[in-house]
Amino acid sequence: MSNKPRVSWTLDSLRAEVLKYATRSEFQKGNGSAYNAAGRLKVRDQICAHMSEPKKPNGYWTLERLQAEAHKYSTRQEFQQKSGAAYKAAGEQKCRDQICSNMSQVKQPKGHWTLENLQAEALKYDNKVDFRTHSNPAFLTASRKKLLDQICSHMEPGKLPNGYWLIKENCAAEALKYTNRRAFSMANSSAYHGADTNGWLEEICAHMDFNPSSDSDVVYIWRALGHEYNKLPVYKFGTTSARLNDRRVSEVAKSADMEFEILLLTEVSLHAAELEVELLKLGANPKYSGFNGASEFRALTEVELQLAIDLIQKFQVNTN
Repeated sequence: MSNKPRVSWTLDSLRAEVLKYATRSEFQKGNGSAYNAAGRLKVRDQICAHMSEPKKPNGYWTLERLQAEAHKYSTRQEFQQKSGAAYKAAGEQKCRDQICSNMSQVKQPKGHWTLENLQAEALKYDNKVDFRTHSNPAFLTASRKKLLDQICSHMEPGKLPNGYWLIKENCAAEALKYTNRRAFSMANSSAYHGADTNGWLEEICAHMDFNPSSDSDVVYIWRALGHEYNKLPVYKFGTTSARLNDRRVSEVAKSADMEFEILLLTEVSLHAAELEVELLKLGANPKYSGFNGASEFRALTEVELQLAIDLIQKFQVNTN
């Protein structure tokens, strides 16, 4: 583990630190610990007021403004990287497809990504990050078919010392290269799982678009049948899309080799990821590891479970 002392950030120390940077992006990259602490303390807007890229006020990203912003970019990737706030707002408002219709999107015909074509595509790149960045459809197809190791064998793996991804600072620096968790976990599963196992994932991924493959409009709770921690039943909190129904639940349960009972799976009126953050403050973390979603399990008392259900139902969307 790192010998670097842990900093306890106060409002005064954050004010002093933030003056070293001209933009929020510089602040986040230069001192992720301070940036995340400012978010937790809800003082980020206050201490970043001098910067040249102030946060847009609530309601700023109307459909018209999002359309105007999207037209500045030729691809979705460029849009997300250069205007992350607008890209995220478009996803939350479910208008991303509409405003990105002008963008170029080269779609290969069905069945194009055979093993031979994937191998040829992978040979254009020296590392997995570039492969994912510049040929994402091929990268995702190879990942789904479990061919990444085979077709990327020529790439420079990078020789790192044992325990490198058990150091928080190393995982945090790696996380800053990605705009969403899915990309992070695919490009560097070692760093991702190191952070997940040690409970750093929420903090070091705070800058990311929470789950780009999800509309994040549904929150769920399911019980891990037969699992206990400190003699308490274990539950899984999570987010997904209404259009996916319980697919995310089944995927996580299968990867964790667990039987499950869904207690609540409902659409909510705010971004589901924000609600999940509050839910994860409840109960005790059984510290599972080795699969995606491992950090989102909690052992709950009956009172804590009811608090979780009440919190979700407070924002539940009436679909009747």
